[in-house]
Amino acid sequence: MLKPVGSRCNLNCKYCYYLKQSSVTEIMDLQILRRAIEETILLNDTPEISFCWHGGEPLMAGIDFFIKAVELQNEAVEKKVRNGFRKPIIINTIQTNGTLINSNWCRFFRENNFLVGISIDGPEDIHNYYRINRAGERLYEKVIEGLELLRDNNVEFNALCTINSKSKGRGREVYKFLKSKGVKYIQFLPVVDPEKEWGVEAEDFGNFMKDVFREWWENEDAGSFYVQLFDVALANYLGVSCGLCQFNPSCGDVPVLESNGDLFCCDHFVNSSNYLGNLNDISLDRVVFSEHIATFGADKSATLPVICKNCKFKTLCNGGCPEHRVLKQSQDFYLNYLCKGYKMFFEFALPYFKQMAEQICSDRM
Repeated sequence: MLKPVGSRCNLNCKYCYYLKQSSVTEIMDLQILRRAIEETILLNDTPEISFCWHGGEPLMAGIDFFIKAVELQNEAVEKKVRNGFRKPIIINTIQTNGTLINSNWCRFFRENNFLVGISIDGPEDIHNYYRINRAGERLYEKVIEGLELLRDNNVEFNALCTINSKSKGRGREVYKFLKSKGVKYIQFLPVVDPEKEWGVEAEDFGNFMKDVFREWWENEDAGSFYVQLFDVALANYLGVSCGLCQFNPSCGDVPVLESNGDLFCCDHFVNSSNYLGNLNDISLDRVVFSEHIATFGADKSATLPVICKNCKFKTLCNGGCPEHRVLKQSQDFYLNYLCKGYKMFFEFALPYFKQMAEQICSDRM
């Protein structure tokens, strides 16, 4: 994950966790950008290499920054092929609040095959409640304009939708709304902040996802509309790697590069304990294969409380994201704040997972 402007953003969303951590807001300079891209491509021997551009608001780096990034990617791929290695497929994803999207951005995204994630929390009253700019303005209409530009210009996009206190009891409504806007793939992100008004309660999260699943199932949306939680839980049910760190047994596969070159184990743990060094002083391969990041990844399973290890749903969630483990159990072990909600959802969805798994196995015969 690369953060070209660090945590800088043109919005000031009340629940944003970046407000609590990194103060890096400079634009990534060419030297760091070049080194990050070259080392990622030249040192990686996988058939596909992904660059996830995040923020803050990455579009604040400007379109010329990303034009240069694509040029550097192409140069590194050519160099790799000249050195006798196979040509990798480069995948670019970018997460944006949608307010800066225009026709020029759409043309760039389409021509360079960027997958765009756009942040939208649902209908206007939900979206506008906590998502404001620094002047206190609510920009729902601007976000919808950006989403429609992506859709109408045939840019591949998906939606990142937080579940917060204002989403309570409105799972069906939010899902139907996103479908109506042409969203085919949805990542629901629960806001865990127990001491703040915007945090979602575990039970409310579980009920929200159950309602979304009901709407998805009753309309036979499987294969046409995708909800990340459904996909990854089903993959884990089938014993296939789900590809999402928070539901894998270990994490640490996605180190984050701040715009000043600082490297951390994870975007949710940008702190001194998880600092890996600066790209100006250390190579990426030393970071990726370091004992520090290996320990960070292994700790996810090593610090699971007993209640998780004995849970019948353990293989579906693997304890969830360590960032959400805030409910103290015994010793230094903590339970995921959303545990009750996940259990509610998995208990409800398990018969459907079994049915889908049987269908998948039947189709493969």
